Amino acid sequence: MLSMKLLIIQLAIICLSVSAAVAQDPVKVAPDAYKLEFENDYIKAQRVHYAPRAKIPEHDHTAFGSAYVYLNDAGPVIFKHVGLSYGAVTRPAVKAGSFRLYKAVKETHEVENPNDMPSDFLRVEFKTEPAKDPNTLRGKFFREDVPAGENFQKIQFENEQVRVTRLICAAGKKYEYVATATEPGLFVALTVAQFKPTQGKPIKLTPGQTLWLEAGKQEQWENTGKEAAELLRFDFKTAPLKNAGTDKPHAHTHSSKSTPESAGAAEKNAAATEHLKRGASLESEGKIEESIAAHEQALKINPGLVQAHINLISLYGRAKRVDKAEQAYRGALAINPDLPDTHYNFGVLLIGQERFSEAAQAFQNCLRLNPYYAEAHHNYAVIIEREGKLDEAAAHYRKAIENKPGYRSAHFYLGRILVNQNKFSEAVEQFLQTLTPEDEDTPRFAYALGATYIRAGERQKGIHYLREALKRASALNQTQLASSVERDLKTLEQSK
Repeated sequence: MLSMKLLIIQLAIICLSVSAAVAQDPVKVAPDAYKLEFENDYIKAQRVHYAPRAKIPEHDHTAFGSAYVYLNDAGPVIFKHVGLSYGAVTRPAVKAGSFRLYKAVKETHEVENPNDMPSDFLRVEFKTEPAKDPNTLRGKFFREDVPAGENFQKIQFENEQVRVTRLICAAGKKYEYVATATEPGLFVALTVAQFKPTQGKPIKLTPGQTLWLEAGKQEQWENTGKEAAELLRFDFKTAPLKNAGTDKPHAHTHSSKSTPESAGAAEKNAAATEHLKRGASLESEGKIEESIAAHEQALKINPGLVQAHINLISLYGRAKRVDKAEQAYRGALAINPDLPDTHYNFGVLLIGQERFSEAAQAFQNCLRLNPYYAEAHHNYAVIIEREGKLDEAAAHYRKAIENKPGYRSAHFYLGRILVNQNKFSEAVEQFLQTLTPEDEDTPRFAYALGATYIRAGERQKGIHYLREALKRASALNQTQLASSVERDLKTLEQSK
């Protein structure tokens, strides 16, 4: 089942009361989730903890460009934006020791951690003059492979505002810190770190703890711990912003203040969303052209309504308007390239065009952003199964089932691979999961189960499920399938 996703985002109407202008400090709104680690004129570091299954109430996001330093392996987290055209956005799963950089954006959101594991990270807000092009503050950066027992130092990011260096100091070795006369630095520990400086008290840091060193300093540290110490070093190349004690919002279409402009933006967003809802309703009724028209009207009102672009990838594809579908895909990417549904819908479109290698890449892009996307695992597996990569396909079908229990199509295709590998008992387990709920697919699933029992040597069980398949196929007027099952049953009867 290579389905496309057609979604509606629910946009909250901007509150016009006086209280709407009051900043919603996350530390006050959710003190268990946000705690201040360190702050000065240059940076503000907050330790963030999203407990398993936690739902964090509405609060303001930082208005400074920031680094997000991930302290544990964690699953996707959902950010539900208030009053913005892009609605809910899912942060993909993250790996401990990686970090992400993103420009300043003023927004308000709720947070939901849908996983059974926590998500812990340090948010380092840059309270310094940004680069001329703020869009340069962007990227995801990961741990490096380093030979054991050796020091390591690599600049992973640099623009006009900040330089970020990943460094590792091996046990028993020394690291020399040199800062220019104008660039102070912040160290963030990614592992337990124990250093003995040439002067002063010993330094001991745990993951997520920070150490500030002033500009112009030069020190040498010796790692006195038993393991290598890994840290990130942020060097600040620009001066602190004036009046940076309070958030200085980056220019953005959304404002929480009650002004005629914000009221007009709220009305525009609401009108566009109504067209989006109507389009989704029309699609559910099978009125594809009318649904397309409603989505196009939504985009006339608000061209930044990313969900309308995403839905149109599907709708244009079903209407055989491939050029328009690809245009909708590019429109969604221009607004936000990191939405998994964009790549998923595009992958399904490409399958319809039999552009299988491109479709596989689209599903891989989707899974890079959200490795828990069951349908993307399923559809990617369908493609690589065609190429004979049975073990890899089976692994993706299993991932689909893991992330979407009861995923009948994934159970069926996985069972089919297991039959081809003569793993009949495992295949039977998969096919048994496909029999409910009863619908037009049940007869062929029962047929597969019966045939597998026959091949496994369990004749009576096989005949039982073949008869069930015949009964259901006949009731649904599935004449071709019924004929095939009837023929197999006669062959079995004659071979007694």
